[in-house]
Amino acid sequence: MNNENKGFMAALDAKLDAIGDKLKKKEWKVPTDLLGGVIFLVFGLAMLYIIPLQIEVKKKELVNGQAFPKLLMYIMIACSVILIVNQVLKMLRKEPVKTTTINLLVEVKAVLIFLSMIVFWLVAEKTGNFAIGSAVFGVLMLFFFRCKKPLYYAIVLVAAVAIWAAFRFGLGVLF
Repeated sequence: MNNENKGFMAALDAKLDAIGDKLKKKEWKVPTDLLGGVIFLVFGLAMLYIIPLQIEVKKKELVNGQAFPKLLMYIMIACSVILIVNQVLKMLRKEPVKTTTINLLVEVKAVLIFLSMIVFWLVAEKTGNFAIGSAVFGVLMLFFFRCKKPLYYAIVLVAAVAIWAAFRFGLGVLF
């Protein structure tokens, strides 16, 4: 690596470290039961909206394919409402509620890894080749973990192609 690239990588590392230090200091205490109740309430309502669009029913049936999934969603919504009301009452009475600390740095890292998985899927889908998507994902992960050794990148690329070739030509598996 020449000095210009080393300087760029050092500057990039310093910038990422500075951003990481700022994000590490940002934390929130979140009431877990309240948040869980809200998330599952929204999920249940969304499912109630989606179920009729996904499961076709015939008008003559008394109990149809939508009955059981809708019943489960109504139960989940009712439990979510009970949980939300219980937690809000605890907070109003100033009773302790179960909380968890969310660190912004950890969550940003999780989002970046998830975005890398989406890039993997998009590349594999658009190229029609699982090996290319795997190679891109492997390189993204090495970059994410700040691997500086070019040999590691080469190993990931060769391994992705070798594994694809073994499955494609050795086992006859089409990805």
